[in-house]
Amino acid sequence: MNEIGIRDLKAKASELVRHVAEDHAVYTITRRGRPVGVLAPTDYVPPARTPKNDEAWDRLEEMWCRFDASPPPKKSALRELFDMRR
Repeated sequence: MNEIGIRDLKAKASELVRHVAEDHAVYTITRRGRPVGVLAPTDYVPPARTPKNDEAWDRLEEMWCRFDASPPPKKSALRELFDMRR
């Protein structure tokens, strides 16, 4: 699935709709890098959810919660790189 930013969507709307109609292209519309919608043909059927996919998302969410709960680093990555280059 192709990604298209909201600005590009506004600038190229007729071209993208033509691709969707003629080539059955599917676009994920993003705003600030995050998916917000889908531009797809009317007969488009999204991929089915499976227990395997749900399990993967659950693991990812659990990992994110652990990452979010960890204490902040004492030094920023930018500061660390700056110190390494000295």
